[in-house]
Amino acid sequence: MSLGSFGDAFAAARDAVGLPHELGLHCPRHFYVTHLVEAGYDAAFVQTQVGHSYASTTGLYTSVSSDFKQKTVQQMIARRIANLEDPGA
Repeated sequence: MSLGSFGDAFAAARDAVGLPHELGLHCPRHFYVTHLVEAGYDAAFVQTQVGHSYASTTGLYTSVSSDFKQKTVQQMIARRIANLEDPGA
């Protein structure tokens, strides 16, 4: 199977289920990275999974959701507040 025929098969499946035409063959790779990050996997593990030499490249693949961003900010604020309330911790 050639890359071209794989791309054609992906496009046919995408069109059959009504996904946007802009969704390309490379998009599932981005989804995979994003889901690993949102699931809390270590950044080095994610980088290794997709075979990137540099973390900055893996970062380009990550498009976390607004919910994930909000949850992350809330966790950071909660940690800061806890540190203020218990400076010995």
